[in-house]
Amino acid sequence: MSSGNFFAERAWLAQPLGCDEADIRFQLIAGDASPRKFYRVSLSSDENLESQVLMVSPPTENNESFLLVHGLLDAANHRVPKLRRADMSLGFFLLEDLGDMTLLSALKNADIDAFYGSALSALGNMQALDLPPDVLPIYDDVELQRELDVCPDWFFTRVLSIPPKDSDQRIFERFSACLRHIAAEQPFGFVHRDYHSRNLMVLKDHEIAIIDFQDAIFGPITYDAVSLLKDVYIVWPRAQQLVWLKQYWELLVETGRLASDSWGDFLRWFDLIGLQRHVKILGVFSRLWLRDHKPAYMRDIPVVIDYIREACVLYREQYSAIADFWQWFEIAILPTATQAEWYVEA
Repeated sequence: MSSGNFFAERAWLAQPLGCDEADIRFQLIAGDASPRKFYRVSLSSDENLESQVLMVSPPTENNESFLLVHGLLDAANHRVPKLRRADMSLGFFLLEDLGDMTLLSALKNADIDAFYGSALSALGNMQALDLPPDVLPIYDDVELQRELDVCPDWFFTRVLSIPPKDSDQRIFERFSACLRHIAAEQPFGFVHRDYHSRNLMVLKDHEIAIIDFQDAIFGPITYDAVSLLKDVYIVWPRAQQLVWLKQYWELLVETGRLASDSWGDFLRWFDLIGLQRHVKILGVFSRLWLRDHKPAYMRDIPVVIDYIREACVLYREQYSAIADFWQWFEIAILPTATQAEWYVEA
């Protein structure tokens, strides 16, 4: 990593910007859960010159995949930030500046249905990507289980100091196997993996641009719809979620991705891949706090638990493994979690 005075960054940017190093200005802009940093880059000598964004990304952050997925999406005319220049050895990526209007911020004063329609249309287009064989990792049993295991490790054991006993572990193993089996029932396709209101930029005329796509994977068809409609950062009533989900399902039926009689299965897949995602998030947010010193994510744990509760209650009669998990979670985990100082109901 370069110094806080941006010596390396200035030297790297001077040629593509056509300027002296001393003329370059940096403004730190919103980052994400990763160690990556983003800077808005402009020239002090030319106020009218369009700004650009410098992403400084360490080698741990899937930089090869960033370039791969950017190329796949860009070649298929999906709206992603234009890539001006990249240097893998330095971890520097010069990108188009898409502005500051995320979907989350745009929703405060706008036509919500129009924005979600645009986001779901963009998602449907990504689902239609004709991917070369094995170009992306597969969201298989091993990866789904690896994600689930983050929860008992970081949330139950390290945050709550409730390491699962052998009997608890067996409950979690049956629960995990159930969710893996349901995930495998679904058609697979391109999965962004974090397709939510903070990773979608709103441009002119409700156009949606996609960012933070470097962890893309080949996986269950409902996964990204969960990220968007059961968003941790903005919560919609279930009735509204289902209106949008039905629109998305109809789009997939129209394009031949799903059969016309698949709504019941699609809804079940949606809810239960959502259950997998939200159990994972309990562990991921805990890890961001304890390992990466980002405590703000713990404020969203109550929302995550509400999503888990809802899915478990909806499906506990259909799946005994889910019923057993929720009974254990409600008795063994919830009382301690709800007493934590970071647990504040919305």
